[in-house]
Amino acid sequence: MTQMNGGFSTRKPLSAFRIRAIPAWLEYVLLVGLGVAAVVLHQAFRFPMDLPGRHGVEWMALLVLGRALTRSRIGGSVVSTGAAVASMLPLWGAIDDPFIWLIYLLPGILMDIAFARLPRWKTSFIFLASLGALAHATKPLARWLINMITGIPYGSLLLGVGYPLLTHLLFGAVGGLLGAILAYGIHKTIARPE
Repeated sequence: MTQMNGGFSTRKPLSAFRIRAIPAWLEYVLLVGLGVAAVVLHQAFRFPMDLPGRHGVEWMALLVLGRALTRSRIGGSVVSTGAAVASMLPLWGAIDDPFIWLIYLLPGILMDIAFARLPRWKTSFIFLASLGALAHATKPLARWLINMITGIPYGSLLLGVGYPLLTHLLFGAVGGLLGAILAYGIHKTIARPE
């Protein structure tokens, strides 16, 4: 991999995702937009497939993409907040889950904590795929806890938390990897010398 000055770089290919060419306020608007886009995609592709966690592909791809490209330490939380607020809009019709906002909020918070605690790994494809898996797994775990505390039934938990947890981990990993690939591609496109 060559640097802009023509020398050879010994850095890892994902060594610098961040895009610094836009103002911070616009960056936050774009991050919120990624969260809103996740909810819109979820609603647009809401087909009954009985496969828990399948929306983790697009959700984690957008969340990882936003978090990997931002310079903000709370970028994941900003994306998740955008999704949480959008999920509660009456536009989506009847909301079957009064805690859907929490389900959208938790993955971004987890992602920000992981980026802060493990800064050395935040540009690794494997790390971002694993983080996508863990972040998306917060959904069945949170719903399981909500069910235990409030008694609110969730169809995906009828046979226990094991199967939904596994499928959320798998779909989240695919989404996390996709988000990492997109972030890398965007960074390489923007950082390419003229």
